Amino acid sequence: MPRPDPAAALVALGLAGLLAGAPVGAQVCREPRYRWTQKTDTALADLAPQATSVSAILATWAPPDLGPRDRCAPRSQRELGVYGVTAWVRRVDKFKDDGDWHVELTEGADSPADSCIVVEIPARKYSARYAGARAALDSLIGDRKIRRGGVLARPVRALISGAAFFDGQHRRGGRRSDKIDGEHGRCNSSVRALWEIHPVYRVTSP
Repeated sequence: MPRPDPAAALVALGLAGLLAGAPVGAQVCREPRYRWTQKTDTALADLAPQATSVSAILATWAPPDLGPRDRCAPRSQRELGVYGVTAWVRRVDKFKDDGDWHVELTEGADSPADSCIVVEIPARKYSARYAGARAALDSLIGDRKIRRGGVLARPVRALISGAAFFDGQHRRGGRRSDKIDGEHGRCNSSVRALWEIHPVYRVTSP
């Protein structure tokens, strides 16, 4: 009888341990970007929006346990609701690499620029709703001058309606960390500022 190879036995044991620890039926995450399905679908579009505000989101919406590793996490809890936010549009960036329009809102027209939340409108190809929301936002902005970086010279008030979304991609240090990476626009006052309205389903005049 040949003697067993100790190194091969250790490798086999290691593989067995990995397989034993893997969840049954686990699937490989194939999202092209962080939680991309949740960012672009219209599954919640017909729900009636609940009124909220920028200040309420920043002060009272507790961050969920989501971080950069949760690339395929489904919607849960607050993210299953649709909200309407009446606020001032301060910045519109139409040139993000993922095709979304990145819009920053503040409670007041002269609120500090970093006391904002982000709302995002996906590309037209994902839904006619997004095409309509973009057209409505452009109509509200009208002929206002847009400065470098998409900053509006004169803010415009709008009612933005869409699904709540926590962008844990910009969280650093674990799923319960209060640290952020500084790459979420100007809205980086706290981890609560990672709450977004994303996707935006409707834009109207308040």
